[in-house]
Amino acid sequence: MSERRILYLDLVGGAAGDMILSALVDAGAPLEAVRAAITAVDLPRVTLEEREVHPAGLRAKQIEVYVDGVLGDSHAVEGAPHIHTDRKSDPHDAHHHHHHHPHFDPGRSRKEAAASRAQNADGTGKTVRHAAVASPPVADAPHDHDHDHEHGHHRPYRDIRDQLEVAPLEARAKAIALDAFRRLAEAESAAHGVPIDDVEFHEVGADDAIADIVGASVAFASLGIDEVVVSPAPLGRGLTRGAHGPIPLPGPATLHLLRGCPTVETSLEGETVTPTGAALLTALADRWGAIPAMTIDAVGVGAGHKSWPDRPNVVRALVGRAQVGATTTRDDLVVEANIDDMSPEHFAPLEAALFAAGAYDVWTTTAFMKKGRAGVTVHALVRRAEQSAIVEAFLEHSTTLGVRAYEVERHLAPREVKTVQTRFGPVRVKISPRRDLPLVAPEYDDVARIAKQHGVAVRVVHTAAITAALEE
Repeated sequence: MSERRILYLDLVGGAAGDMILSALVDAGAPLEAVRAAITAVDLPRVTLEEREVHPAGLRAKQIEVYVDGVLGDSHAVEGAPHIHTDRKSDPHDAHHHHHHHPHFDPGRSRKEAAASRAQNADGTGKTVRHAAVASPPVADAPHDHDHDHEHGHHRPYRDIRDQLEVAPLEARAKAIALDAFRRLAEAESAAHGVPIDDVEFHEVGADDAIADIVGASVAFASLGIDEVVVSPAPLGRGLTRGAHGPIPLPGPATLHLLRGCPTVETSLEGETVTPTGAALLTALADRWGAIPAMTIDAVGVGAGHKSWPDRPNVVRALVGRAQVGATTTRDDLVVEANIDDMSPEHFAPLEAALFAAGAYDVWTTTAFMKKGRAGVTVHALVRRAEQSAIVEAFLEHSTTLGVRAYEVERHLAPREVKTVQTRFGPVRVKISPRRDLPLVAPEYDDVARIAKQHGVAVRVVHTAAITAALEE
């Protein structure tokens, strides 16, 4: 019986692009391949440095991205990194940005960073980090400077997209990188209310983000992963200093990126998930949830630059194997309710709430109720662990006065999720082996989005995705 390789990303302290990259390299991805990809994408100003750190006493890897010898993160506006929308008609958009750098001095060089680490050492060779949460970021004195020329030129998303499309990268890595950057640009567009083609990135910040995204995409592709599962994202709260004033956390772009993804409330004050991190996670994830059943082969730990008071700021990458073959599950339930007094337009929000609560699948069947009334039965297939959340969703989003639940046994056909490249763009497909011809099911959300972008029928993109999958 064959096996499939699974990657589980455990977002212990949150997620940033460099943390994901560091975890993947620590799990076995070759750093030299990542460096070669940075060269192939034509980022001559970018260098990567690798070191070992010990957040909360745990060994972890940290890969730092330097742009012209300056740590890339020190250019970011926390909560709204790199973005420039050029809305000249808005008087509040005057180009005088006030940057707050709670964890790095602006323009921090390699030498200064090394000196700082040496001063913070506790005598054991371990880096000592202190939580930067004693006061909200906006309460600190910001580093003010005229931003017109401080960071050089701005680069529109379309130029970055073209840069990635012509780069000599492996097909899977390129598809992931393009998908992640598209998601990032779309989120920034939605957050700032500007067309996606008007989204621009500060030049230095763009190099930093490209390095993170391309590096993580290449590292991931090198591991030969068949399925990616991501833990719910822990979100911090508070305010941070943005380009034009205080910004609420989680950042606006991060929230747009994480729509439809499970999150976890924390007591942390600060940005736990960055837009670049969220873009990578949503581009990579096949599903979100608990650690899947698998034999663990490698564990990678990637550290961020912040420190949290109640947890290490790390991402863990667990690489394992699972048997490919029909599997049986005995820990699943069907939770259902009969409904005969709810407006039909309210069923779609109920379905969305059930999926958000963790349902595998949701469906309805026609039912004839007492006294001859016509109604429907809404069914949700769920893990036992999600039963309480599903019941709450039924009671909150429908008119039912009660639900029932019963155990079911599921028999699952083997399947894997791949991203295939079509002439319209990358599309995720589910592939399940069959005796004569594999079953290929394109991801509808990808197909519908790409069809709308190109002004073609959904069936055209659907057919192109199936053809590309079968050719591969």
